[in-house]
Amino acid sequence: MRKRLALFALGAAMMIGMGTTVYAEEEYTIALIPQQVGIPYFETSNVWGTKAGEDLGCEVIYTGPTSGDAAAQANIVQDMITKGVDCIAISPLDASAIEPVLKQAKEEGIKVITWDSDVTDTSLRDAYVNCCSEKVLGEHLMQRFAEYMGEEGEYAIITSVLTAQNCSAWAKYATEYQETNYPNMTRVAYEPCDDDQSKAYAITQNLMTAYPELKGILGVTTPAPPAAAQAVGEAGKNGEIVVTGVVEASAAKSYLEDGSMQEANIWHPGKLGYLAVYTAKTLLDGGEITDGMDIPEVGVVEVKGDQIIMTELLDITTENVDDFDF
Repeated sequence: MRKRLALFALGAAMMIGMGTTVYAEEEYTIALIPQQVGIPYFETSNVWGTKAGEDLGCEVIYTGPTSGDAAAQANIVQDMITKGVDCIAISPLDASAIEPVLKQAKEEGIKVITWDSDVTDTSLRDAYVNCCSEKVLGEHLMQRFAEYMGEEGEYAIITSVLTAQNCSAWAKYATEYQETNYPNMTRVAYEPCDDDQSKAYAITQNLMTAYPELKGILGVTTPAPPAAAQAVGEAGKNGEIVVTGVVEASAAKSYLEDGSMQEANIWHPGKLGYLAVYTAKTLLDGGEITDGMDIPEVGVVEVKGDQIIMTELLDITTENVDDFDF
C-alpha cells in the first residue's frame, strides 16, 4: 500500500545515510472490485486477477457487493480509499453512484481503472479495460441470436440493472442491428433482472405468458441465459423459444446439452481480470499498454485512446463447451 511503501522508503533512506545501499522493489496493492461477488463470471475474473498479482508481485484485494447494490459498491470503494490502496480497478454498477467516490480516490492520488463496465465521466479513471468493443459485441450477439431465430418473430432482452453501462450498450447495439438488418423481428420487452438468476427465471415465465408468440430471449448479463433456459425447458419449449446470450461455459453446459439454450457468446472473464491487474501494474510503474501489444496470459489487445480492448470472442455450443475451463 502507498502508506506502507512510504515508511519503507523512509527506512531505506536512513539506511543509505548510514552507508548501506538498499534496492527496493515496490509492491503495489490493487483493489479488484466486481459488480457483485459470488457470480461465476466475476469469480473467474478473481482467480485470474489474483494470479496476475502473483505473477507481477502485487497484492490484489478482491472485494465487492453481495448483490446488485450500487450504494454498497460505493461504500467498498470508500473503504479501499481509507486502506490506502495504490489502484482501484472497478466494474461499476451505476456511474452516478460511484463517480463521487472515484473522484475522491483520484484526489487522494490513487490510480483508477474501470474494467468490464465504464463510468460516464471518463476523466475520473486512467484507463478502461474492455472485454470487447461494445458495438462489435452487441451486433455479434444479435447476429448469432437471429440465426437461431430465423430472423423473424417476437423476442425479449433480459439485462442486468438498467444503470449498468456495459449491458445497456450491448442491448442498444443489438437492437439497432436488428432493426436495420432483421425488420421481421420485433423486440417486445427489455427487462432488468438485477443480476439475480431467480428474478430472470420469473421474468422469463412472465414473458412466455404475456407473449404467447415469443420466439426468443437474448440475455446480455450472465445470470439471464441459464435462468431463461431453465424456464423454457420446464415449459416444454426447447427450441421453440430460442435462448442465447452472454454466459460462462460452465453455467451454459447443461442447458446447451438438453437443448433449452442454443448458444453462449462470451469472452474469457479470467483473461479480463488478468488484464485489469496487468493494466493497473503497468500504469503504476509509469508504463503504457500500446495497440497490438501481446499481453501475457491474455493475447493481443487493441488500444483506442484510453480504452484497452480484448479482441477474442467465443461462441460456445454443445460441440465445444468442454473446451473451456470457466
